[in-house]
Amino acid sequence: MSQSRRDRQSAHQRALAEQQAAQRRRERRLLAGGVIALVLVLIGAGVGFQAWRTHRAPSAGAVTPGPAVPVTITDGQPISWGSAGAPGAGRPVTVDLYEDFHCPHCADFEEAYGQLLADAQAAGTIRLRIFPMSFIDAGSAAAANGFACAAEAGFGAAFYTGLFANQNLDWSDSQLNQLAERAGGTPVPAEFSTCVSDRRHAAWADSIDAAAEAAGVTGTPAMFIDGQAVDITALTPDSLTTTIEEAAQQ
Repeated sequence: MSQSRRDRQSAHQRALAEQQAAQRRRERRLLAGGVIALVLVLIGAGVGFQAWRTHRAPSAGAVTPGPAVPVTITDGQPISWGSAGAPGAGRPVTVDLYEDFHCPHCADFEEAYGQLLADAQAAGTIRLRIFPMSFIDAGSAAAANGFACAAEAGFGAAFYTGLFANQNLDWSDSQLNQLAERAGGTPVPAEFSTCVSDRRHAAWADSIDAAAEAAGVTGTPAMFIDGQAVDITALTPDSLTTTIEEAAQQ
């Protein structure tokens, strides 16, 4: 092979290699641009979701609320509706619920069993005791404090159902006040707004977490009927009704 031919082949190979290298550089730039665009979309979606959580107005709960009576807030003690009654057959059964207002499984539990429990409490079949834990995030603590403020003001039951109906919200002070307006059906009492902004019952919320730990609760939702733990994973509306009826006869 002549030298000139070898030179032409070498020049052709170099040109081909340069074209391939340029193509790979273009592909890398396109890939990098696509990754950057995807990251920006994900960041935008995250920012948008957080803004939605922080600013969206809450809706009222679908469950028919329980009693509209003021409740005294005492450290370490749950918010309770209904009377314990005298020992013996036919007495109200004590149902203890440990939940976190930012717990998605708790929201699912309320959707499945909230109305059943509200009806049983209204009928005098059970005494319902709510232990609102606040271990997930700051929104959990804000919601627990707001729940105590609402219970103290006399609309805790409706507020409770509204918190779970809007489980994804961040629970800013503004959102808690908006929920109070929907739950109470009247302009928000100034005392409630002050209670929320001052975090008046933050220490109570901490004491509920301590009470849950003392009771051996390690996750939410957790339920006890007359002190006996209930396997929520195997629960159905019919089995819950049967368990309550059987406990009432003991």
